[in-house]
Amino acid sequence: MKKHYSEKVLSNELIAQNTYLLKITCEDEFLKWFRPGQFVHIQIPAANELLLRRPISINYVDYEKRQVHIAYYVVGKGTRLLSQVRPGDILDVLMPLGNGFSITSSMQKIWLVGGGIGNAPLKSMFSKYMDREYKAFLGFRCEDAVYQEADFCEYAATCVTTDDGSYGGCGFCTDVLKEELAKDTPDVILACGPMPLFKTLASIVGDIPTQVSMEQHMGCGTGGCATCVCGIGGENKRVCLEGPVFDIKEVDALYG
Repeated sequence: MKKHYSEKVLSNELIAQNTYLLKITCEDEFLKWFRPGQFVHIQIPAANELLLRRPISINYVDYEKRQVHIAYYVVGKGTRLLSQVRPGDILDVLMPLGNGFSITSSMQKIWLVGGGIGNAPLKSMFSKYMDREYKAFLGFRCEDAVYQEADFCEYAATCVTTDDGSYGGCGFCTDVLKEELAKDTPDVILACGPMPLFKTLASIVGDIPTQVSMEQHMGCGTGGCATCVCGIGGENKRVCLEGPVFDIKEVDALYG
């Protein structure tokens, strides 16, 4: 399977505070192999000093238009330069990489839990599994950081919280999730975000199947450098290759 592509930038727009939505073209081969939860590895153009690519989760795949959508947060030089690419530019990308969410036919009631830029890959579920029953619990720092709420509302009963209460509910999305779990039980919970979110999640999900997408620093993105190794089920596993999605009960840092 080919994973190395040169793709055209279709748009690259600011959608929230320091958050951009990049849309690029994609090949039929990519569409065949894509799974929600996978990521792309982007070479930053015109920046030879940046030897490493930037790993970014896939936000959405438009099969009809043959587009890949990538939502990212500007945190350093690489993503700042990425925010400056314009329609018509060509990006060198590796995609799709990693193992995404494992979804079976029995998982009809799916709950999505995200924090900050970790909300982005959860939307990719709507690329392939539009026929499921969704609830989404999306957490942001403040009103200016909220993005794609309407997109989630199109497919899911959606609750938005902000840390400072400037938009939606005040507090953490896991607070609302805990309340909802007292009333109903999903077939599976899919989550992406920082480790504190996962730690809270681990304490409240009980025996509900829960998959988490890890946000580890990566180097090569293909399993060669071991930069992203973390403890999974008592073993050292590479998030870029064996992950980024794991069963929450296998993430050693969340238990013990």
